[in-house]
Amino acid sequence: MNELPDYQQAQLLLEKNEIFVTPAEAHGVISGLLACGLNIEAKEYLGLLSDVFNDGQSFSHDLKEFFAVIYKQVVASFNDEEFQFDLFLPSDDETLVDQANGLVSWVAGFMLGFGLKQKDYGTLSADVKEVISDFSEITRLDTMFDETEEDSQALHEVIEYVRVSALLCFAELGKEQAPASTKKTLH
Repeated sequence: MNELPDYQQAQLLLEKNEIFVTPAEAHGVISGLLACGLNIEAKEYLGLLSDVFNDGQSFSHDLKEFFAVIYKQVVASFNDEEFQFDLFLPSDDETLVDQANGLVSWVAGFMLGFGLKQKDYGTLSADVKEVISDFSEITRLDTMFDETEEDSQALHEVIEYVRVSALLCFAELGKEQAPASTKKTLH
């Protein structure tokens, strides 16, 4: 499976290109797009990311490569038989506050990506609606964690919940779109 780039290097790349989002948020947007059923084969994601992150302006070659790596990694991990999907967050070496802020950014990005393509909220299952409601609450999470084992465990439990919830959304909505990508449409 494709590995994600170093988080700090990814942040520097985004800043250098004046894209003022975190790597966690970018990963969350791509994950949300895929989890809600964006055609897996589509190149549409670069245009959507450009609209959201760069006022519709084309990305530099470096950024296109960076987003392609993330996109391929998310596709591969969502489709992994062993559920190896992980959130792209600051490392465990960072403070709990930094990790919690990364989680909130990821969830906000997921909600944005999901909302960009999922227009019919009424047709979602009760489970997916609950995930969206919970994610909405997580975006308001108080990220002022103390550096204690108890707070660390609590944060990691929320991260695991978010990870499994994203997989649930993809299993329900994303996989429905995957076979359609192999069909050719005649006009």
